[in-house]
Amino acid sequence: MSFQGYSESLASRLHLGQRSKPVIVGAVFVVILGLAIAAMSLTTSSEGIQIQSAEATEEQVASEAEIPEEPATIYVHVAGCVQAPGMYQLPAGSRVAEAIQAAGGFTPEARTESVNLARSVLDGEQVIVASADQAVPAATAEGGTSDPSGSALVNINTADEAELQKVSGIGPSKAAKIVAYRKDHGSFSSVEELTRVSGIGEKTLASIKDQICV
Repeated sequence: MSFQGYSESLASRLHLGQRSKPVIVGAVFVVILGLAIAAMSLTTSSEGIQIQSAEATEEQVASEAEIPEEPATIYVHVAGCVQAPGMYQLPAGSRVAEAIQAAGGFTPEARTESVNLARSVLDGEQVIVASADQAVPAATAEGGTSDPSGSALVNINTADEAELQKVSGIGPSKAAKIVAYRKDHGSFSSVEELTRVSGIGEKTLASIKDQICV
């Protein structure tokens, strides 16, 4: 049945005259138009909610992907007066004592105070245990080292920017570059490797070499 036929039938059932038919037709048209608009609004709202939900999920996945994973293990080179010098794989967060234990422990001639057993070791670090007759740096309670004359040495693998600036010849800029280099490349294997840091050449290293250690 056509829309007009339906309207005329409705008017006939309601006992409305010819003059009322246009009113009925208009009213029915308005009702149908309103229902169509409501249906379109619901569909658009539903699609908008789905799009927002999808965008939120994508943002969550991207955020989780940006979180760097911490290494489960690290590699440490243990040398000097230990039973089995070499490179060892240790759990991340291990301390010097665990590195030495992995290397078989101290030898009888080891100067045990030459290392700080409580200090955490870093990936790529070298731990050297001195012998009793060697004139080498000895460990201090702070985790740094001291030379035979008693002056403090700064460990370039563990010192922060403030500690690095205690070295005569290293200012704020160079200290920041050293810390940044460690983050990008890992620990220094020797003090000579410090020349790989931008702004530190052989001349600078020669002037600070007796103030630093690894």
